[in-house]
Amino acid sequence: MSESVEITIADKIDTALSEMAANNEKINVSQVAKRLGISNSAIYKFNPEKIPDIQTAQKRQKHKAEAIAVGTENEQLKKEVESLKKSNLDYKELAEDLRTQNQSLWEHIQQVYNMYDEVLAERNGFAERLKHGL
Repeated sequence: MSESVEITIADKIDTALSEMAANNEKINVSQVAKRLGISNSAIYKFNPEKIPDIQTAQKRQKHKAEAIAVGTENEQLKKEVESLKKSNLDYKELAEDLRTQNQSLWEHIQQVYNMYDEVLAERNGFAERLKHGL
């Protein structure tokens, strides 16, 4: 003699909640009712004790989505920080190259001024000799 196991709407709601959470389907009273082929009011009227379960599953799903979004945002921010660090290093290298180039140019300018001073002194010497008729 086999016993018949009666599956209640409450059990079906629990199963639906588990499946919907596993499949990442939107969870609310309307979606659970739709999945079971019953009306929203049937859940509210005949299984009001399941409303908190549905709301809890809905909140859990929302928190999971928020956690994923935060995790994604964190990863994005980490990538941005790494990119900025690399850019910072690149700019530091560029700044050092420009400092070296600037120092080299400054030394060259000083050499040019020294040569100018020498040419000017020589010119002044020639001018003095011409002035005195030598």
